[in-house]
Amino acid sequence: MFKRLLFYCLAKIYGQITAWRNTLYDKGIFQSTSFEKPITIVVGNLAVGGTGKSPFVAYLAQNWPFQERLGILSRGYGRKTKGFRMVHADSTASEVGDEPLAYKKMMPEMTVAVCEKRVIGVEKLKSEVDTLFLDDAFQHRAIKGHLNLVCTTYDKPFFADKMLPLGRLRESAEGIKRAKAIIVNRCPDVLSVEKQAAFESYGIPVFYTKVTYGMPVGINLNEIKQWHLVAGIADPMPFFKHAKQLGDIRSQESYEDHYAFHEADFQYWEYIASQCPPDTAILTTHKDYMRFQEHLSDYSTLANRLYYLPMQMEFVSSESEFWAWMKQSLKR
Repeated sequence: MFKRLLFYCLAKIYGQITAWRNTLYDKGIFQSTSFEKPITIVVGNLAVGGTGKSPFVAYLAQNWPFQERLGILSRGYGRKTKGFRMVHADSTASEVGDEPLAYKKMMPEMTVAVCEKRVIGVEKLKSEVDTLFLDDAFQHRAIKGHLNLVCTTYDKPFFADKMLPLGRLRESAEGIKRAKAIIVNRCPDVLSVEKQAAFESYGIPVFYTKVTYGMPVGINLNEIKQWHLVAGIADPMPFFKHAKQLGDIRSQESYEDHYAFHEADFQYWEYIASQCPPDTAILTTHKDYMRFQEHLSDYSTLANRLYYLPMQMEFVSSESEFWAWMKQSLKR
């Protein structure tokens, strides 16, 4: 009871602080920088983690219909470096963060960079790209994007959540007023009429998407019938649920989002790998694999037994309507 009361009080205080901050930006007391070029598209959320933001950024970059130079700018959460850095194919997660590295691995020709101060990052990239996707920058109000897209999930919508630490909201649901569209991720194939009405009550366009998984990537996949699962992401349950379709699950372990694996963790998973019979392996997410990868040269058994599960975003419906709306919004 005391803990819940404490969280309630902290949530009230946190909500008031973020409301004041937004008011100061809205009134121009705190300045926001806007750029004529490149076109900046902000993809963010109101809640912390697990809203399908990264698959949506990847979808935009991979399906962009205009002949332009594209780039992705991220903070690079979880990296051990500071300041602006370009992401290269041989970068490590500790240098640039797991999500930016995953983008670069998926799209080698894409310009990907990290910088905790987005204004500086855009300045450094403006001569190299025509359109820049600002990953997780909705609360980074020092920069004003051309288009704000907010991600949420079908089962855990922002309007049913509470402020941190009582819930997962970074700011009040009122923040949705700054968005130009809502992207509802992780939807079922058949949508509830009532839920659609709730999402669409905010008076801005709403688009519904789902996650699809590919086959595990690793060595000798055909031999594997059993899995040990490991995930360090905000919401591992969809990953765990899908993995059950791939074979028998021997164990599953989860860590906090962007968890920085320690030597003891690698030693543990090396031991698990050494105990795996020929039909058993370790399966993780693509993002987690980025953090494992730079250490695998020291753990040869784990390297041979570690697989990752690729995923991508697809529209449940109205994909063509989404792109028509994008073209109209960007005046293309």
